[in-house]
Amino acid sequence: MKTFFISSAFIPMEVSFPYGRKNIVIDIPEKNLLKVAEAKEKKAGNEEEIIKKAIENPVNAKKLEKLKGKIAIVVDDKTRPCPTKKLLPYILEKLKGEIKIIFATGTHVPVNEKEAEELLGKEIANEYEWVSHSQKAKFVDYGVTNFGTPLFFNAEFANTDAKILIGDVEYHYFAGYGGGRKSVLPGVAAEVTIETNHKRMFHEKSRFGILDGNPVHEDMEEAADIAGVDFCLNVVMNSRHEIVGAFAGDHKHALRQGAKLVDEMYRVEIEQKADAAIIAADGHPHDINLYQAMKAIQTVIDVVKEGGTIVLIAECKEGHGSEKFYNEMEKYESSEEIKKDLLKKFVMGKHKVYYMLKAAEKVKLYTITDMDEEMASHFKMEKIGEDEILDKIYERHGKEAKIIASPHATTTLVALR
Repeated sequence: MKTFFISSAFIPMEVSFPYGRKNIVIDIPEKNLLKVAEAKEKKAGNEEEIIKKAIENPVNAKKLEKLKGKIAIVVDDKTRPCPTKKLLPYILEKLKGEIKIIFATGTHVPVNEKEAEELLGKEIANEYEWVSHSQKAKFVDYGVTNFGTPLFFNAEFANTDAKILIGDVEYHYFAGYGGGRKSVLPGVAAEVTIETNHKRMFHEKSRFGILDGNPVHEDMEEAADIAGVDFCLNVVMNSRHEIVGAFAGDHKHALRQGAKLVDEMYRVEIEQKADAAIIAADGHPHDINLYQAMKAIQTVIDVVKEGGTIVLIAECKEGHGSEKFYNEMEKYESSEEIKKDLLKKFVMGKHKVYYMLKAAEKVKLYTITDMDEEMASHFKMEKIGEDEILDKIYERHGKEAKIIASPHATTTLVALR
């Protein structure tokens, strides 16, 4: 009887990619896999203990019990995964005052009643006064930052005696990380404030995972200082959306400690660039629309070769997510062309066009999505079926193509060692 040995190089590895609230499993041969970008995740401990310990031991800030009068609590909107309804009860039980919850939407669509109940929990949404930030709000002038950004903040936020921020820390493609000061700018800021700040995204240090020397971040941080934040609670979550770290006190401390944990868990290093990357935008809510999901491309773009391939797996059940993003996309032929316009006048929505064009200039973009073919094509991507992914990569790079798989690309940064 003959014995046959099958090389492990040909055995496919099953990689599961989040897609909305489901998963898509793709078999990738071991010989092709350069790296599966898996986070060094922490398992959740006792979430209640983690949250309480942070809140009861704030760093460089007053304890919540000492905050009085009119109190604003700024929380995330539906485009962020922060578990607000888990965190709020621990904050609210310690406060005595006139409390108003403000959804930090920046230039996103304001939060409606149904969404508020989902984000806060029905009981809190019905018991406490809440408002959604909107560009139609009244604004208060706070002067100008050292970077030259005019500061206008929502009057509902400004006209309070104490200001509390609640958010989560994860990678952000030009602010370095989300969390901390981002609840203020862009969270409750006027469009002119946001646009002036975001114009600095072209700086070489305005990138994922960088705070020091990042002018977008430093401007945001100064803005939050000027606004006068009294207390900040930031959490870090694993891919199962369980809280693995909580940091409270001064907004700068909370962000830095959160960023340190994010790096420990979600920074993945590789030895060489890949021919292709198959990535998912973390599923819901990160892939709710393309405006949010396209951020995932930025976490791998630097480790894919020129002329390479990126396959974005993103449900995008709400389509593109921004009329401005959609409309501006057809006006420009190159990233340089739009960069010139953005430096003259920064317009929200247009900056995403810059990133899409820049990515499409470097690599071929495919997508697995609920968007139709026409919409995918509008954004320089070719819609394909999940069973076509490897064929497309092999067609472009050969059967020995080296592939990075990043199932949680919105929150996992792949970098060269």
